[in-house]
Formats: sequence, C-alpha cells, structure tokens
Amino acid sequence: MLTALVDALSDDDVAHAALEVEAVVWTHPALDDQARLRHVRVLCGLLREAGAELLLVGDTIESEAELAALRAAVGAEDVFVVRLRAEPDTLAERIIAREPPHWSGLADLVEHARAMPPVGGADLELSTEGQAAEAVAARIRETARL
Repeated sequence: MLTALVDALSDDDVAHAALEVEAVVWTHPALDDQARLRHVRVLCGLLREAGAELLLVGDTIESEAELAALRAAVGAEDVFVVRLRAEPDTLAERIIAREPPHWSGLADLVEHARAMPPVGGADLELSTEGQAAEAVAARIRETARL
C-alpha cells in the first residue's frame, strides 16, 4: 500500500520521502525497540534535513504504546496515522504470496499475522479487503489531503 501511495504522489509531482521501517531495520537477531526507534529517528531526521516536508512512514504496529513511540521517533509536528486492516486469512494469504516459500520465518510470520490485535489511535482506519492498492492510496490522499 505504501508503494501505491508513493506512486500516486510521484505521478502528481508531490514532493515526499518514504520510509518502510521494517526494510531499514531488517536484522538478525532483531533489533530491540530502542535501537529500532533510534534508526527511525535518525533516518527521519536525515530525510527532513534533505528537504522532505512530507514524510510517509510505513510500519506494523501492535499496540498504542508502539504507536506513541513511533510517533515520537518520527518527530513530526503534524502526524496523520492510517491503520490498514484485513481479515486474518487475507493477511496470511498476502504474506504467503509475497514471501519466498522456503523462507525459514514464513510459518511464524503467518501465525503472528493471524493473531494481530486491533490498535487504536489512528486518524483513519481502512479495510483493504477486496481493494486495489491504488484505491486505498486514493482514499488516504483524499482524507489526509495529500
């Protein structure tokens, strides 16, 4: 979904930067929360230093406390939080389609996705069930006025 939003903004020549948190903190063993958030803080700072006024940050959040910590790490004055949701079976199907079939963490990720708790604190909640990524991106742009 982040890619669709980035593409739509780029097509309309809207200046922005995007940060997919899970991609930039991909380590084994996983970083602890403090180190993970330090990466976010530094990278967001560097992107703002480079002139990015609109910063899109994608992450998987599992609690209100995690959301608050991420918001603090991003360090923006104005924040618009979008929560995307889908049925557990849909999440599992998407993960299986996206990840390499022989990846050692696939079964654990699928199991974890099936048990994702709802998280409050979003400015906009959108179901992605049966929705094209471009339609979801358009709804985000419309609501957030991007």
